[in-house]
Amino acid sequence: MDTIKTKLTVVFIPFLLAAIGTVLFYNIFRWTLDLKLGVLPLKDDVLNLWIPIALPWVSVLIWLRRRLRVLNLQGKNGSGHFIYQLVMVMAMVVPMVMSQNYLEKNTFDLIEVGSVSEVKALKKEKYFKIETFKVDFNSSLPYITSRSSGRNNEDLNFYLYLACPFESTTAVWYGVEYNKKVNNRISDQKKDSEYRNFLTLSEDAFNTYNFQEVTYFEKLGYSDDRDGYLEAIEQKNPDFEKSEHIVLVPKKDRFEERLGQHAFLWIFGSFGIGAFIVLILVLFPKIDDKELNNFKKKKPLQEDDLKDILNLLNPLGEYKTTAILLLINIVVFLIMVGYGLNIMSPTPKELLEIGGHRRFEVLNGDYWRLFTSMFIHGGIMHLFMNLLGLGLASHLLEKVLGAVKLMVIYMICGLLASLASIYWHEHTISVGASGAIFGLYGLILAFTLFKIYPKHMLSFNWILLGLYAGISLVFGFFGGIDNAAHFGGLISGFIVGGILILSNKTQLKEKAK
Repeated sequence: MDTIKTKLTVVFIPFLLAAIGTVLFYNIFRWTLDLKLGVLPLKDDVLNLWIPIALPWVSVLIWLRRRLRVLNLQGKNGSGHFIYQLVMVMAMVVPMVMSQNYLEKNTFDLIEVGSVSEVKALKKEKYFKIETFKVDFNSSLPYITSRSSGRNNEDLNFYLYLACPFESTTAVWYGVEYNKKVNNRISDQKKDSEYRNFLTLSEDAFNTYNFQEVTYFEKLGYSDDRDGYLEAIEQKNPDFEKSEHIVLVPKKDRFEERLGQHAFLWIFGSFGIGAFIVLILVLFPKIDDKELNNFKKKKPLQEDDLKDILNLLNPLGEYKTTAILLLINIVVFLIMVGYGLNIMSPTPKELLEIGGHRRFEVLNGDYWRLFTSMFIHGGIMHLFMNLLGLGLASHLLEKVLGAVKLMVIYMICGLLASLASIYWHEHTISVGASGAIFGLYGLILAFTLFKIYPKHMLSFNWILLGLYAGISLVFGFFGGIDNAAHFGGLISGFIVGGILILSNKTQLKEKAK
């Protein structure tokens, strides 16, 4: 009984308190600052999905990570504690995501208006039933864009947004959207064929579109879809004020069905299921008496992966350049998200506007793009993979090269990779740190081939080169990845490594020990 009591008081009850507090805090925060006051400058997908995924990790790592060590959870390769953390996070994520959908839709009532022009005065409302309206479909404004998706950009998504003006009013638009997903690995010729087919089918569907088949309208909030319609409007009206324009999208189901059946109960049900699973998992393992004693004495963890990661991100710590490069890439990405770019897959136009490079712009004077594109990423998965590759490579090199030399070589390889990209690709908009990172792997390749590193490290280096650089290059041959930048960075890094070896091999070998 004492063992069960310890598990409940040390692990499970703190989990319940942390989970309830996290879910309640975010819902109150979101409802107050976003839905009521409208002062959060973040898109709907960030508020509805990505923050609810990230926030539970913060809660678990701060309040529960140390407590979980009381349980004897070694697992294979010591992964047991991480699995328990993941289960606790998911137990919070599911009800939090479901509650965002409920909160967003249940906060607003259905407002009945006589005409479209009345909508403009109701700035804080979201749902409208309009008695009579007419749409000038002949004056519709189109905007076509594409986004890649998937872990390795294996999907290509086409979007067509048609902003249709309502008659007898201005700044209020009827939104019609068409989209199609194709394989991003097919040839450019097939992509072009799929694109043209998509436009033809969309045009045929729009020609027979029934604008009156609508139960109620939803006013789009700050989202990618709204941006698409505003892009369509801006092409015809370049000086228009975005905040003054309203986009209404038609809904054909009954207003009472927008939440789904028993949505409120499902929020509590999912939380209860998650808490029950955590309870079973907490009761199952034995107590680690040593860790329990250390916990009671408030001793810090001896092996702490989180602390190791935070140390790696410390620009005043042992690996200064590694930390600075990682932080720059993370901060730039957060700025991109705050600026309104899609967290999973920004459009090529958005990436170009924020600093991506393309041959035409660079050759016409925007030379700065060769540098800025090195710190911009096409989505969170792109960022994550590059941070992983950057952290491993620079960690291996910083002690050998020194902080300043590593930074200079990183920048040189990145610039040469960008030049290789615009030389090879005429129309491709390219972003990402991978060209510069491949430069670091070129250095590692040179140092490994010429045995700068001690013998016990050579096998690890070859495995790392194969898993990161080799697999990335192979995927690049199937499309969706800028292999020109990868090869440009790899070759330039290998050459720089060769020059360093020829000039100072003995000193490099000493530092590599």
